[in-house]
Amino acid sequence: AVVVIAFVTLAHGALWHVSEKTLKAPDVRSQLASMSYSPFAAGDAAANSGATAQQIRADLKAIAPYTAAIRTYASTGGVELVPAIAGEFGLKVTLGVWIDKDEKRNEREIRAAIDLAKRHRNITSIVVGNETIYRKEKTVPELMELIQRVRRESPVPVTTGEIWSVWADHPELASGVDY
Repeated sequence: AVVVIAFVTLAHGALWHVSEKTLKAPDVRSQLASMSYSPFAAGDAAANSGATAQQIRADLKAIAPYTAAIRTYASTGGVELVPAIAGEFGLKVTLGVWIDKDEKRNEREIRAAIDLAKRHRNITSIVVGNETIYRKEKTVPELMELIQRVRRESPVPVTTGEIWSVWADHPELASGVDY
């Protein structure tokens, strides 16, 4: 029995290896339309204390040749420095608003995003929430209420960032966003 199991396992592995398709990344020579950007590295102490202008400037200088725009996931914690610095490099910004169960933080995020969008012409839109429903941090009606509030006060279009299955399960989200 052990020999048969070992043979079947090896045969399965060999077939999988032979049939596996190796794909090469495309040779992209033009700028990307947009990149997601967070000024924090994994395990970065700055993630707890806030990003610095120096770090953001170095990051954006490095990525500016490769993209026309960036998307953030928050509007506080140092990320509020991103729009002004991105403007130095001619980058457009899709500004994120981190939404979770911490209502005080949510309020700070919303206020910061609206204020930033009013001050910086390179902010092209606001994304309220990042997989907020998927993570079960808010219900659909709760998130839609926040989105509507931001839409009333924002000078730019507003949407939310959810995975495809959340949009499929909650088509009412589409009526609450600009795009």
